[in-house]
Amino acid sequence: MKAMLEAMPGGIKSPSGHYWCAMCKKMFEMEDAVCPYMPSMCVNTPIAIETLPPGSTAFYERIGLFYPKLAQALLASAVARAASPEDLGIAFADNFLADLAEWNVQYRASPLETIKSYLIYTSGFDVATRSTETGLTFLLLDAQRLWGREMPDKKRSRSALLAGAERVARALELDVRMDLHFMDVSAGPMGRYFCAQCNMFFEYGQQQAQVTCPFMSQKCKFRPKPLPEALASGDPRGATFDLGILARIYEVSPKLHRRNLKSAIGSRPASGRAPFTAAVAAELLERELQTWSFDVNDAGGLAKLREQLGL
Repeated sequence: MKAMLEAMPGGIKSPSGHYWCAMCKKMFEMEDAVCPYMPSMCVNTPIAIETLPPGSTAFYERIGLFYPKLAQALLASAVARAASPEDLGIAFADNFLADLAEWNVQYRASPLETIKSYLIYTSGFDVATRSTETGLTFLLLDAQRLWGREMPDKKRSRSALLAGAERVARALELDVRMDLHFMDVSAGPMGRYFCAQCNMFFEYGQQQAQVTCPFMSQKCKFRPKPLPEALASGDPRGATFDLGILARIYEVSPKLHRRNLKSAIGSRPASGRAPFTAAVAAELLERELQTWSFDVNDAGGLAKLREQLGL
């Protein structure tokens, strides 16, 4: 297989450095049309958006559902402090639309999927949809883990996320009444995993002893391992994970997380609440990283990750 791959012609280079993969639906920002995760094994070439643009917003959903929810945790903290959660949610929606335009995503034919993608990417959790005579109701499943368990916090988060969803709907010229609620459907901590083959971290569902790859479950023969097992088995060696692995994920991904964090840091705080600054974001980020067993004593790694996040 390796010899066959080496004999195959290379992919078409993107002038903008923007690519997507038709198999795993990931989107990449990089120099060459080579998979940044499994270059020696994947038979696909990343596709330049100028040659054939992405046909849907599926990748944004996959980031929200399966990637570590570090950026979402920071956004939730910013919303909890904001003077106007609605304005912040609208800013996130405008950032989402701007990112779709930058990546030439052909999303207008699927308005409902696009709105769901905004909600899933921004919140980090799955969204159920009920279509009734009164309009569309979105149910964010287990999102209160990040977006507030107490009713006052839920109301602020609901205001932000619903305002953003309505902004996306207006951009799509979708005239429908919308509502949004939180629904708690699972108990226990979320599952956290690491795959040593593609150097990917995942966070989704409930913690399990065995899972398949959430991107290529039918194709990949490797299995992500739960974090404790991944560290114990030496998947990276040592008692902590290398921050450089995580920074690389953000480096090759679309930079919507930077747009959103910039809006969050620039938001006006509510009366009596401390502003959400870059320093506050960096401190919260470090706390989250410790719960993942990343090496937060690596000053260079922290600086690189903050750079990729726009902090």
